[in-house]
Amino acid sequence: MVLVRSCLISLALILACLPAIAQEFIDRVLVVVDNKPLTLSEYRVRHHQEVVDGGRIAPFDGTVNPDLLEQLISERLQLGQAELRGISVSEQEVDAAIEFIARQNDVTSQALVEQLENEGFRFIDFRISVRNQQMIRKLVDSVANSRVIVSDQEIENYLNAHSELRASDETYEVSHLFVLTRDKPAEQVASERENMEVIRQRILEGLPFDRAVADFSDSGDKDDGGYLGWRTPDQLPEVFLEALRDMDPGSNSVSGILESDNGLHLLKLHDRKGSGQLVDQQLVQHILIAPNQQTTLEEAEDQANDIYNQLLAGESFEKMARLYSSDAQSRVDGGSLGWVNPGVMVPEFEAAASALPIGRISEPVKTRFGYHIIRVTDRRSTDIANEVAVNQARQAIFRRKAEEIYTTWLQSVRERAFVEYVGVAEPAES
Repeated sequence: MVLVRSCLISLALILACLPAIAQEFIDRVLVVVDNKPLTLSEYRVRHHQEVVDGGRIAPFDGTVNPDLLEQLISERLQLGQAELRGISVSEQEVDAAIEFIARQNDVTSQALVEQLENEGFRFIDFRISVRNQQMIRKLVDSVANSRVIVSDQEIENYLNAHSELRASDETYEVSHLFVLTRDKPAEQVASERENMEVIRQRILEGLPFDRAVADFSDSGDKDDGGYLGWRTPDQLPEVFLEALRDMDPGSNSVSGILESDNGLHLLKLHDRKGSGQLVDQQLVQHILIAPNQQTTLEEAEDQANDIYNQLLAGESFEKMARLYSSDAQSRVDGGSLGWVNPGVMVPEFEAAASALPIGRISEPVKTRFGYHIIRVTDRRSTDIANEVAVNQARQAIFRRKAEEIYTTWLQSVRERAFVEYVGVAEPAES
């Protein structure tokens, strides 16, 4: 299947997807796909690009390559399905995708336009192709998102199989409180668990951890306050390691109750060091007023200024975000974008947010998406090494499952589609 190639945005693929340019030969229809013609000129442009992109196919000699033709048919069917589902791509999304393509190819957007023109492609055709590929990407999301579930156990299994994703040289300074439950009856284990909940709550309320160890722990190191010292990942049980990766020495230094075959455990994380990725995050809200078919850029600016003035007069930020923001995803959460890492937002947005005092509301900030009113409610430095590893694992598992689901779905679409081979022989059944 050509699923993966048709869904990745790259310069080579976008060029390959460009509509046919004028050709000095007699054109003809090769295939009719759901009553829409696919012509020889379209095929020849794609064929030429495949040659240019690395010699994956011999120069055109008048013979239509059946595999390449099937790829074009598949893309045509996917675009038709996207239209049926009401999937659309805004001009702002196309602009953002083009800017991304330019960055991926280490050129400016203007240099990319010049490169296209030098190769004989019109920029308007390039935009159409970018839009088509964005629509196919959204179609993949539409088909797969509601059907793909990635469990915590699958993520853990993936990370265990790909240990290079872990921060392998990270070390933890830890203390340990242990209550023995091995060989005890179930009723007594349940009682010990309840007692451990009380102990943990007292620690959170201020009871020193070493005092709790001295009073309640069954471990042999209780005279040292349960102090284990600095430990590497290979010196810790997996159940401890899973908890420590999500803990922070400052705000989240006491684990939940952990269970093993021998008993119940509480951990105190004093410090951590090693290959973590410490970043400065901002907790951000915004209200986006974006231009659209009914609203010009000037009108969007006027509306953003009006909302800003209402906020200064005391109106609720969350209320105004829910009423007016064009960002459908954050709007339902009162404009909240959550904890934002550096480099995630467009430069104008990030610069404005970074300059804001905590709790202050920005004047409308213009980006390619429209006008944003921004508020930063908190800042922190945090280690995101484990978060990065988990996200990488989740994305890898999601992509694999999504491709399997989407490939099966697309095969069923192909089987139901009307595809008539007019100017070329129908491929033989395999």
